Amino acid sequence: MNILSKTSSLIVLMLITSQISWARSIPAPLWQDSNQIHIQTKLSQTKLVQHGSNTVFLDITLTPPQINKPVRQQRATDMIIILDRSGSMSEAKKMPYAKAAIWDVLGRLNANDRFALVSFADNAIVQSPLVKVSSATRNYLNNVVSSINASGGTNMGAGLNTALNLLQNNHNERAKKILLLSDGQANQGITNPEQLAQMASRATKYGAVLSTIGIGLGFNESLMAKLADYGMGHYSYLEDLSGLGAILARDLNDTRNIYASSSSLEINLADGVKLIDAGGYPINHSNSSSLKIATGQMLSNTAKHFVMTFNVPTANIGTLSFASMHLNYQVQGEHMQSQINPSTLLVSVLAPEFRIQAQQSIDKDVYQSSWIDNNLGRMKKKLSRWMREGKKDQAKQVIKQYRKEVEAAAVAGNVPLASSEMEGKLEAMESQVDDAFAGSMMEQQIKRNRAAKSIQYDSIKTQRK
Repeated sequence: MNILSKTSSLIVLMLITSQISWARSIPAPLWQDSNQIHIQTKLSQTKLVQHGSNTVFLDITLTPPQINKPVRQQRATDMIIILDRSGSMSEAKKMPYAKAAIWDVLGRLNANDRFALVSFADNAIVQSPLVKVSSATRNYLNNVVSSINASGGTNMGAGLNTALNLLQNNHNERAKKILLLSDGQANQGITNPEQLAQMASRATKYGAVLSTIGIGLGFNESLMAKLADYGMGHYSYLEDLSGLGAILARDLNDTRNIYASSSSLEINLADGVKLIDAGGYPINHSNSSSLKIATGQMLSNTAKHFVMTFNVPTANIGTLSFASMHLNYQVQGEHMQSQINPSTLLVSVLAPEFRIQAQQSIDKDVYQSSWIDNNLGRMKKKLSRWMREGKKDQAKQVIKQYRKEVEAAAVAGNVPLASSEMEGKLEAMESQVDDAFAGSMMEQQIKRNRAAKSIQYDSIKTQRK
């Protein structure tokens, strides 16, 4: 068989194979560059009923390449820690725990790594610029950490900006990680969450990843999660600070295993199509039909899975390609791209008399996981908000509404969704709401604050796998 014949055969194979990803315009997994991220997609259903339900779930998995070659020499790391030294850090031994965790990280860095420490309160201070963690500097760095004292307000924006400036002219092949530790609210300088999030997004322009750790019960969990999303890192929450060292160690280990320092899905929607949610990731609109979803860093050999929720117009009978998508990502400074096969983004709108055929097109696994996991996570995010704002009736209504929507979705799709396990979770949340609004005003405030943080943190884990 000549080269042309082989090529033709592979193209035919590509056309009849579903759920495949394209990488750099090479359309078949057999051809996929081993250094590309593989994208697998599954629709909750491929057929809808005219004037019926218009919700379609897209189950998406991003899988970095398997590393089967001998392990490469470990990339050197630039680790920058942004430490809140406001007055509240003097409470509940927060500062001693933070210092102990930072010392632990310093002990894990080697002579090829560099470390910097920025602290912030009313202002930001570069406690140490990026220096190699050698035997000659390790004692110096330990002493720098030891010298920090807590006092003043919380100018988080100044801390972010100062840390990012350390990377501004720092172009190299090192893995770059920024960790923000805070126990409070941004109450000085820039306080607008959107402005702070855009500031955090600057980290990706320098090939860095920004993660956040909220400590205690006084911080703004919504803001800290947003900063991590825009910084392409992850958000952690600790009320018990004894686990802080383990989280910092995990972040350092992740830095050793970063495949892509950043990734984002670029999507063009067909007329009338709306993207409702993307696993809780931030959605940035260029215009009404073009948008970008920041999907964060990708670790070697670690897949990322989430569900996207679309509303597709059902007024007209016919087949619709509801979107085109591709994934952009950075691998050691190189821009790469993987495209989603357009044939996996097709839905057909059928006349009402073909309702049975529409139901038969449902992927039960995707339909169930989208409702039981993804939509449950979306509900928890709303519940967290009402708990934070101290609105019991709205909190209870969110749970009640979710239960009704699940029941209706089960009937519409002829797919069982309710279970004793799910009902147990909902009843536990209802009990949590009742308990958070019981007791003295001070007790209620503490319990609502704790519940808002734990529910919001759990919502992220529920939506993203």
